[in-house]
Amino acid sequence: MSYPYEIEYKGKTIRCRTIADAQRAMETFEGGSLVKADSPWTAEEFEKFTGRIRYPQRRLLAKLLEYGTTAWLEDWKLRDLLDLATNRELAGTLSGISKVALMFGIDPRSVYVQTTVYRHSKAQRVYQINSGFLQMAAKYEWPSKNDLKEPK
Repeated sequence: MSYPYEIEYKGKTIRCRTIADAQRAMETFEGGSLVKADSPWTAEEFEKFTGRIRYPQRRLLAKLLEYGTTAWLEDWKLRDLLDLATNRELAGTLSGISKVALMFGIDPRSVYVQTTVYRHSKAQRVYQINSGFLQMAAKYEWPSKNDLKEPK
């Protein structure tokens, strides 16, 4: 689950899913303050970020966009969709996304969310596109067919 809003209260961090939840929490806890809120992408940030990422990262994000914010893709499924043999290859592609995001001062979690679930006592990583990124991608009709052409 993604918690885009954080409130600091008496040295503790309270995470909320919606701004309404955060506002209710701040009203309940006197002296609490909103310390983090996922802000929507600006057009400039989106264009810089998507213009800088490479083909493997565009493909990965395109797959996450196809599944939207209602489904979590397990690492094996994402690797299968991208024809990647190992989690190491997947990690390299994800690292490229994070590095470009950080280069522009963007939190990588505003692009995609990664979490770990446990099945039969075994850790399984799952991935999902961030809703703010999904909205911007829809607004700018990204990625285009040209964005997904493999470089020669």
